[in-house]
Amino acid sequence: MAEIDTSKRKPRRTAGTPSYYYRNRFAAAVIVSGIALAGLLYLLPPVRKANEKLRKYCMEPDIEFEERRQLMGFLPPRRGEDILKILKESQDLDKDR
Repeated sequence: MAEIDTSKRKPRRTAGTPSYYYRNRFAAAVIVSGIALAGLLYLLPPVRKANEKLRKYCMEPDIEFEERRQLMGFLPPRRGEDILKILKESQDLDKDR
């Protein structure tokens, strides 16, 4: 059986090789350029206006919603048993009519 020439083998790991160094530099450059591009796009006036509209639409609650929430804050919370009791009483009242 012939001997295997180990000098012709491909390296098993890229750590410590020039390709490892350039790969890491390339990845870092892609990430940094992506962040910079996103930051520059965010500074454009149309994007800012769209972001303000979206924030106003999604983040700020309606006046009606706030009024309902304040109204519900005055009412005591009801347990399931209490709700069933009220439903039963209303059904009994309907039967009496």
